[in-house]
Amino acid sequence: MKNQLDKAAELRRTAAVAADYEVLQGLVTATTGAGLLVWAFGSSTWASIVIALGVAVGVGYYQKRFGKAVSRHSAVLTITYALVSVLVCGTAYSIDRTLGLPVLLLPLFAAAFLAVGFRWGYRHVGVGPAHWAALALVAVTTLAPLVGLDALGARPGLFTLGVALVVIGLVDHARLVGSMKPVPRD
Repeated sequence: MKNQLDKAAELRRTAAVAADYEVLQGLVTATTGAGLLVWAFGSSTWASIVIALGVAVGVGYYQKRFGKAVSRHSAVLTITYALVSVLVCGTAYSIDRTLGLPVLLLPLFAAAFLAVGFRWGYRHVGVGPAHWAALALVAVTTLAPLVGLDALGARPGLFTLGVALVVIGLVDHARLVGSMKPVPRD
């Protein structure tokens, strides 16, 4: 009886992970975070390269290991959400660089987008403690200029968002790989 309950729980967990497959592709998220860390230390060109390569390699890895499991409707929503968040956060970063406000707007908006993304993207597997800690780190960074880090400009926002995305990505990758079995090879 216990063995049947364990198998049923495992099946439910696998189904939940499969339902949230797109957002659990953590290598994409982690390399995006790594790119933001590179950018925080001064090179937007190298950051773009790291992010582009990370997305390409990550998507390729997951498709090769687990196959393609994305609905068109979900993919359109994910891409739209990503584009809107990049546009808004990019604008916030530009404002942070030029105006020198008493709070950083990039981490403020990034935290809001992360919270919405958590609610929408992890509706089957749930949000873990590492996700909330990463979100809190980003949100607190909004106050960096008020605690004497104003000389760093907009960099604390990029840095903490990068760290948060690396943490979230590694946790998501572990959740996905730990729950899904690779597709059989021909």
